Amino acid sequence: MMVGHQGLWKLPSLLGLLLMVSGVGVAQAQPNPFLASVRQQLREAGRAAEQEGYRLSHDPFTGKLRPKEAEFITITLKANVSYLLVAVCDQDCRDMDLRLFDENRNLISEDMSPDAVPVVSVTPKRTATFRVQAIMSRCAARDCLYGVGAFAR
Repeated sequence: MMVGHQGLWKLPSLLGLLLMVSGVGVAQAQPNPFLASVRQQLREAGRAAEQEGYRLSHDPFTGKLRPKEAEFITITLKANVSYLLVAVCDQDCRDMDLRLFDENRNLISEDMSPDAVPVVSVTPKRTATFRVQAIMSRCAARDCLYGVGAFAR
C-alpha cells in the first residue's frame, strides 16, 4: 500500500527524521528551545496518529509566522486515502488555525478553534494538489515557530 508520494513510513524511523527537521533552513549551532518544542509536539502528534492507524506521509514542514500572519503550504494528496493534517507551534503560541483548500481554492476543511494544535481531516475523491493555510492567530512574541505534519492511512 502506497501512501502519499513518498511511500509508507514507519514511526520509529520518523522520530530520527523529526529530530533533524530544522525551523527555517539550516540547523542552528545553538539549540533553539522554541524549535525543540515544535519538534517534540510533532513527535507527539505522530505517536497519537499512529494509535489511530496513521503514518507520516510527507516531510514535515516548519516555519515562522508573526501574529495574524498566514502561510500556504502545497501538498499532493492521493485519492481514497484518509489524511490528518496537524499543526503545532512553540510555547509563545496561543492560537494556531489550519485551513485546507482544493486546487480550485475551495475550502475543504478547517480548524479555527481557539487552541494551539489544529487538526483537519480529509479523504480526497481524486489525487490532487491541495493548499494548507497555516494561520498564527495569536502569538505572545514577535514571531512564533510552527510545524505541520501530514499523516495518512
